[in-house]
Amino acid sequence: GIFLSAVENGRIEGCSVYGGKVGIHLLSASHITITGCAIGYCDRGIVVSTGSDGNLIYGNSIIACGLPASDEGIGNRWHYHGKSNNWSDYRGQDYDGDGIGESRYEVVPDAYPLMEPPVELPPEAAPMRTVDLSAVGERGIVSLAAGSLVRLTATDVGVGVDKIFYRLDGGEWLVYSEPFALPDKSVVRMEYYAVDKLGNKEPQRALTLYLDIQPPVTRIVAGDPHYYADDGRLWATSHTPFELVSDDESGTANIFYRIDEGEWRAYSGAFTIPGPEGPHKVEYYAIDLYGNREAVQSAVIWKDDSAPSTEAAAQEGGESPFEQPAPEEQPEGPESQAPAPSEPVSQTEAQTTEPAQVTFRVTLTRAELVENHGVGSDWELSFQLNGSGGEVQTTSLPLVLYSGPAAELALTLIATERDDAQSDVGTGILSLTMPWTIGTYDLEVPVYEDNVQTGAKYALWHFTVEVGEGE
Repeated sequence: GIFLSAVENGRIEGCSVYGGKVGIHLLSASHITITGCAIGYCDRGIVVSTGSDGNLIYGNSIIACGLPASDEGIGNRWHYHGKSNNWSDYRGQDYDGDGIGESRYEVVPDAYPLMEPPVELPPEAAPMRTVDLSAVGERGIVSLAAGSLVRLTATDVGVGVDKIFYRLDGGEWLVYSEPFALPDKSVVRMEYYAVDKLGNKEPQRALTLYLDIQPPVTRIVAGDPHYYADDGRLWATSHTPFELVSDDESGTANIFYRIDEGEWRAYSGAFTIPGPEGPHKVEYYAIDLYGNREAVQSAVIWKDDSAPSTEAAAQEGGESPFEQPAPEEQPEGPESQAPAPSEPVSQTEAQTTEPAQVTFRVTLTRAELVENHGVGSDWELSFQLNGSGGEVQTTSLPLVLYSGPAAELALTLIATERDDAQSDVGTGILSLTMPWTIGTYDLEVPVYEDNVQTGAKYALWHFTVEVGEGE
């Protein structure tokens, strides 16, 4: 990549950087203009570190980077004359067709994100992943970005490695000489062995390479004190720590969150919920090492900092907590009458009324085709819920998928584009586990032409599912 340290009044223009750790890094570099650059397939795109102030960054394309950008400086501008940068993970819309997104990009303060890339990467640009064969874990599984080139390395504690031999899916053995592309499939089995400069040959080994096209899955975890009520509400206090945990096969995810529609911020550790008592909305999402972005998830946290209050008064039908004086005895006489016998209490009336069971409602509120790059227009939508399912008509939304008590649910949303030869199918899965949390869940379901996940033709469906209280 490009690294500027202790530089003033510089300019980076018309560069292409791809396949590295960092695209462009400014360290104590100020008044730098970055424009007309294409940065792709890097772990981090544009990094503006502390002490880098007053920089201007616009007219760039940032494509499939794990962390597209970060800004620790002061007074840096990510736009110029109403136009800024194109971010491949941007999910906003352009309603007036002017080529600029209606909502700001949240990772850095880019107020006018471009809907189309102003510059393109060269045709040979591709993700690069180094597979250290001596450090492959016991599972023997390595995840790669779609379209990755694979670089193989091995170590020998003696005279050193002379050659690495490999083959893919049982094919011909090859001598490794340069990074290579994988076959156009999602899972590849690679066998390999190395030979040192004395001719010592290691035992043949194998690993599984697969393409990671799925976004991370992030969940919010409450520390103590917290309480899950029977109605699904998550109660906490001002001192309850919350963590965001993201699961992704690439092993690395950058998480972002905001509270009550505030500013988006990068997640760096446990946080608490500020503000008054009552409900607070936490939104969050993650981007993995290969630029796969999770749809925004949300959860409602109910905050309670008040101590309970106990009244020293008798409840109706109960006994007073205080000792009561004995009743005065009435003298017996002719006017005294025996008390009337009490009416017998029926068994039904004597039974204690059980509290009503809390019910929930799972509703599909949105199903929208947000992108279509040459896949087709004959769409069918459907769902499966714990083995049963049905069709989804966008004109009939909202659609109640489940109503009842909290339970273990597996919801699969399916988008199918019908073709005469082969239908194109994409699926998204939402798992609801106990205890339930009331909130909104977003699923983005990609559909690839001919189901080739590395192809250029694809579509993207956005589904929104709401979990709320039932009637």
